[in-house]
Amino acid sequence: MLKWLAKLQPAVLFAFCLLLVYQTPPARSEPGISFEITNIKVAVSDNILAYNISGSSPPVYTVSERFAPFRVLVDVAGAYFAKDLDPSTTKIPENKFSELSVSDLKAQDPQVMRFEFTLADSHDYSVTAKGNDLQIKLLPASAKSAAPSANASKGVPLSLNDFKVTSTPNTTTISIIASASIEKYTVDTIAGADGRPPRMYIDISDVKINELVNEKQIGTSVAKVRVAPKEKGARIVFDSASSQLFKYSVATAPNGLNVVIDETSSVKELTQTKDQSSNKPAGAAADSTLDALIGSSQQLLSGGSENLSAKSPSAKATALENDFSFSGYNKQRISVDFYKIDIHNVFRLFRQITDLNIIVDEQVQGSLTLALSDVPWDFALDIILNLMDLKKEERFNTIVIYPNKKDFIWPTRAEDNLAFQADVQVIEQEALVIEKSAAQSKEILDAKELMVKAKKLEEQQSYEEAASLYAKSFELWPHNYVLANRLSTLYLVNLGQNAKALFVAKQTLQRDPSNTRAALYAGIASANMQKIKEASEFFTQSISGSPPMKEALISYAAFSENNGQNEAALKLLDKHQTHYGESVDLMVGKARILDKIGRSKEATQQYKAVLASGFQLRPDLKKYIEGRLAAKDLH
Repeated sequence: MLKWLAKLQPAVLFAFCLLLVYQTPPARSEPGISFEITNIKVAVSDNILAYNISGSSPPVYTVSERFAPFRVLVDVAGAYFAKDLDPSTTKIPENKFSELSVSDLKAQDPQVMRFEFTLADSHDYSVTAKGNDLQIKLLPASAKSAAPSANASKGVPLSLNDFKVTSTPNTTTISIIASASIEKYTVDTIAGADGRPPRMYIDISDVKINELVNEKQIGTSVAKVRVAPKEKGARIVFDSASSQLFKYSVATAPNGLNVVIDETSSVKELTQTKDQSSNKPAGAAADSTLDALIGSSQQLLSGGSENLSAKSPSAKATALENDFSFSGYNKQRISVDFYKIDIHNVFRLFRQITDLNIIVDEQVQGSLTLALSDVPWDFALDIILNLMDLKKEERFNTIVIYPNKKDFIWPTRAEDNLAFQADVQVIEQEALVIEKSAAQSKEILDAKELMVKAKKLEEQQSYEEAASLYAKSFELWPHNYVLANRLSTLYLVNLGQNAKALFVAKQTLQRDPSNTRAALYAGIASANMQKIKEASEFFTQSISGSPPMKEALISYAAFSENNGQNEAALKLLDKHQTHYGESVDLMVGKARILDKIGRSKEATQQYKAVLASGFQLRPDLKKYIEGRLAAKDLH
């Protein structure tokens, strides 16, 4: 289901809109539509680099990623250096994990200042805006993953204490009072159904709700607020007082969170039409992938809730709407907040918004951070295309998106048109919103040819030559994770080249952290190379699926047993039994571990269970079990 988050300060949005609508370079005499960089501070300590950009106004920026090598691109719209700023301040001290290049992309519309950080595999990054500052931090990946929640203070979870309601003729502010500022939360909406009103809800992690009332009547556009525990946090539900969902904005406050409701008008749930056209009950859960897309952990631009309150009719808002219409942007208005979202998933969201067919070239890649409030969707799409160096072609109720350097030719022959329509039908039937380009890139075609040759060599047991061709294919087609996993298997099983297997698996995980099979291969390769700590982390990642992979559970259990972590090995085998049932190897493994750690009675029961299981036992295995029962009077 769609997430409409209004998280951009109206003044900043207004400036950014004017900058793009009039399509002119930044007017440096008008600071309202530009970002003058007044200072840059750089600090390196404890393998962490902090890079702070201070400007004349809150920054409007995007964050995207590039690969081979891994780079983080921070593009600041309308940015330029103050005359008295020393250019050398942009440089970073020499270090082992990062490099920086700064470029002024004047040809882009809007003009962009690009800060391009090249990162080592050992590091991750974060980008946050606070007031007029843009804070970029490069830190060890393990440190980021181990960092406490943004809602925790010195390991102590926040507590939600009360609701405070204040009203004006145009707005109602519902303050969620907490023991400290709430910086980590997600917002979503639910359409009304079966007599239930539309709802907006906020999920807050790592908080206690012992002191909070379960329900509070509001009596404005919001009928009531309800609270329920959710995992280690809380879900706060705002029920609409009518059949239409109220307009709202959510902002971090020094003592909690402010929800500002616009009482001047209401807006229909944007996914309702989509639910009806899909023959799904209103309010039914939408695409689960989209549910996870826009759960924003990005911190809002600083400033009180008064800066983020939903806009009431004003001369400025009317002028802005007229500006959009005058410039040709007259589509449905939306609010979006993307934080490090894969660009393909961003276009999936536009499919949901527009109900158009969207086809994206395979060469389009990277991730995006962008916040826009109450703008036409075609305007938002053009911003993204400009900043990602992409272009679009629109025809036949279909938008094709591809890199600026490429060309696209619409099919004209009758048979081509039939094939194209068939593809559209598949998209609609299967609810797919991203399809491969109608014409695949030369790199993909070359990779496929190499894969065919590699497969033949593999069948002839020419494993080294096959691996060489698979590796070249992977370079040409870096997001083909099936190919990557096949190459890792070849290195591990047939060639015994653990270092190469680990390298390929790490590359795959960098691009697709949820690839549990790549994590398994990385764990096995690390274990073979005696990198125990690293192997343990990869094995843990490999069993994160639902359900966890059978092979991953067995491999992790064997690894744990070999490293003296017998209790952990038993738990892994128990989990394997829960998901996949008993097997001879599983039962013998549990008995062996119980025997090893001195739990003789349980080991005896397990050995006897193997003999009585009815499984066909090899003679040597049966002899082994009988020998263990006889030893030390276990029987």
